[in-house]
Amino acid sequence: MKIGVITFWDSKDNYGQLLQCYALQQYLRKLGHEPFLIKYQGRSGPSIGFKWKNVLIYIGNLPTYVRLFRKVMANRLYSNESNNHFRQFDRFIAEYIISTDKLYDAEYIKRNPPIADAYICGSDQIWGGDVIYYLPFTPDNSKKIAYAPSFGGIKRFDEGYEEVIKKYLSRFDFVGVREQSGVDLCHRLGISKAVRVVDPTLLLTCDDYARIQIKTKKAKRYLFLYLLGSPITCRISTIYRFARKKGLEVVYVASQGQSDRRKKTYPQIGEWIDYIANAEIVVTNSFHGTVFSLIYQKKFVTLPLTKGYERMNVRIEELLQVCKLDFAIYNGNLSKIYNREFDFSTFLDYQKIEKNKSDKYLATVFSSV
Repeated sequence: MKIGVITFWDSKDNYGQLLQCYALQQYLRKLGHEPFLIKYQGRSGPSIGFKWKNVLIYIGNLPTYVRLFRKVMANRLYSNESNNHFRQFDRFIAEYIISTDKLYDAEYIKRNPPIADAYICGSDQIWGGDVIYYLPFTPDNSKKIAYAPSFGGIKRFDEGYEEVIKKYLSRFDFVGVREQSGVDLCHRLGISKAVRVVDPTLLLTCDDYARIQIKTKKAKRYLFLYLLGSPITCRISTIYRFARKKGLEVVYVASQGQSDRRKKTYPQIGEWIDYIANAEIVVTNSFHGTVFSLIYQKKFVTLPLTKGYERMNVRIEELLQVCKLDFAIYNGNLSKIYNREFDFSTFLDYQKIEKNKSDKYLATVFSSV
């Protein structure tokens, strides 16, 4: 079956963004389908008109709008920086992700939608802004599937926006959302069929990622530090002092506006995977940094977000609680986490169970074509 996938894809430095795109495509290909990425560049932020009666909702969601704006600006900044030459994200897309030749905007995709038997929106935090990510451009007789999109922890939007997305979601054949808070929002809107599914990166194993892994030259023992630009409770200097105390070098990769004067590394996606696979410990504030630490069964410390970003911690907290590894969430003592035994058996069981669920969900949807 030919499947068009619409998701975020054009970051110049967010490794998780392209890896979720890659993972979903590989997963669908293993199921025997022909997925392709719809290269869509749309708007950020809610696109329904302003209403004074909803001013408190706008104020409450202000941190989200600011974060989305910062993400857009950070991507523009990084697109002009020389380190992109080393990350080579465009090359990764060309080599490993089948995609449309055309670049779509909102008007063009409505007039000339790419032809497919089914359409999937997801994964990543694509919901809560541009309504194109709810598949309004797709033909009525096509399959419409949401696989692991996220609202970013937001539980309520402008009334007009909610009415629009409710209308679009009612057309879907399957709605699988990444976080429970997103499932709850869908249920509140009357989309009772919505269920929670795992991020597509968890549908593959380290054996699958070996195909794109690139060997790196690195220290014998090192701490892999991967930070996005969101604020965290732990000072970077604290992480470096911890590494020195343990006799570890630091391999530092920064993305999405994270900036300071410390020396950084700008790996390709395959190298980023290799750094995690061979690290003694991973320290990150990234969801996908945590996910790949789990996949490669590496000791890790997840740094919670702060200063208005706290709701973004839910996705990691939910995952680590069910895997019985929530002690790895930083609470002021890196050494205490480092000295713990990491048992990944519960995670491996969880990963297998969730993959089987996704297999059954999608098999049921596609069998009715």
